[in-house]
Amino acid sequence: MNHNATNHISDTLTDGSARMPDRAALSPPARGPGRDFPATDMPTGLMLGLVALGLPRTVLADLDIVAPQSGLLYYVLALTPFAAWLAVALVRRTRRPGRDFLMLGFLYGLSLLVVHQVLWTTGTTSGHPPQSVADFADSLPAGWQEFILRSFSSGIAVTIGVGTGLVAAAIAWCAHAWRSRRGHHDG
Repeated sequence: MNHNATNHISDTLTDGSARMPDRAALSPPARGPGRDFPATDMPTGLMLGLVALGLPRTVLADLDIVAPQSGLLYYVLALTPFAAWLAVALVRRTRRPGRDFLMLGFLYGLSLLVVHQVLWTTGTTSGHPPQSVADFADSLPAGWQEFILRSFSSGIAVTIGVGTGLVAAAIAWCAHAWRSRRGHHDG
């Protein structure tokens, strides 16, 4: 007896009525544990790779190896990560474009925060806060000055990451809507 006949027999109840297949049998196959980054449809490797693309510019700028707006190398390091984000936002199909890129932006912001904090005493990370923040920090007791400057730097880093993620999410959502609409009209 072949496998399909066996399945048909086991799906028929003794009174001759057909049994509904399991809900699990109707759902798409699982993609494997840990493959997608939590709360997203983006594979973990892709998510972490897109975050990592931004690290070289951040590290090299914080160490004063490549000064901001210093030339072609700086612009390649600064713009390549966002060009990759844009390409992924436009090309990759996802059910959750907003969630994918907001998470990516948040992780990018966290990576900025970590690099800036780790390299705080090297390079220029702490040397160029806005004058108003520096004036405010100077008006506080010595123990609070560094806390204010580090908090400001951390807040800016996360804001930059989440803001970038929002822009990429909007682009990804538009691409998703366009593909969905185009697919609806083609079908």
